[in-house]
Amino acid sequence: IADNLDVPYFTDAEVFELLGQHEVETGQRFEDAVKEKICQITANQPGLVNGFAYQLVERHPGKPLIALADYLEVENWYLTKAIDKNISNIINKAKEHRPFVERLLYTDAKVPFRINDEAIKFLHANGLLTWDEEDNVAFWVPLYKKALYDAFYPYSNGEKKSISRTVYRPDYFTEAGELRLDKIVERYKAYAKRRGFNAFREKDEQGNFKSIPEAALVYSFETYIYAVVEELGGKIYREAHVGLGRSDLIINIDGAEFLAETKVYYSPGKFLKGKGQLAYYCQSLGLRTGVYLVFCPNDIRYPEAVRESVEQIEGVEVRTYLVEYDEEKWE
Repeated sequence: IADNLDVPYFTDAEVFELLGQHEVETGQRFEDAVKEKICQITANQPGLVNGFAYQLVERHPGKPLIALADYLEVENWYLTKAIDKNISNIINKAKEHRPFVERLLYTDAKVPFRINDEAIKFLHANGLLTWDEEDNVAFWVPLYKKALYDAFYPYSNGEKKSISRTVYRPDYFTEAGELRLDKIVERYKAYAKRRGFNAFREKDEQGNFKSIPEAALVYSFETYIYAVVEELGGKIYREAHVGLGRSDLIINIDGAEFLAETKVYYSPGKFLKGKGQLAYYCQSLGLRTGVYLVFCPNDIRYPEAVRESVEQIEGVEVRTYLVEYDEEKWE
């Protein structure tokens, strides 16, 4: 008899044991990377763990080894085609506190976890938010965070189509066939200066903005980079974290692979710390290049440390780019 009956989340070890039982009984194995990805994307939520495992097994009966590519196929299905009641519920609940949720998605300001805050209590009770080791708000399940990026994204503004019309493949490669990262960012900055960011803010039926301004900055870059990469025949994969304020994309174009992180500037300390975090994360993914794109208000006198650069940090080439914007007009 219990006042509240919670189904506890698995541990990593329990997920590995569960998948291991299938391996022993059937002889079909999972790559270790697949097991690790299932733990990461589901945060070991039992229903999602079993859902991912079921989809992988059902789609590949008799396949000796289920590989990372098979996992990515299932993750994409969850985010683009599956009608999943847990994800649908999370999105509907998040919409009730959209400005607050978007601040968690697109700014890295620490928010103390306080259960008596109505938004935090509501979103925690519905499985979206939890607390980190410092008792600050964090997203609970990375899959839900990914789904929210997609749900709030302004697909209907038509910007991607107009961007694609300007992409000429030879402009983005050297004569030796190397990808020109600087050219991509240079053209994005020119686009952002010309177009502004308000086009990336959704409005309700009364014409009032539904999304916060900071979200429009990230939507702007992601719309641009998706259009360019698609025209260049590349692929993009979003990485999600339970932490706040990070939007990371793994981008692969003609075999050149790098991680792009977009952030909104808050302070010199956070700016510098972010470089180290990006380098560390690139290392964990086996990537040698990271793009650090930081949106900076144009009315601030920045210290010398806040500048564009190309640096080697822990064996990773970190390319830092600053994109200025008008914080009052959002242009």
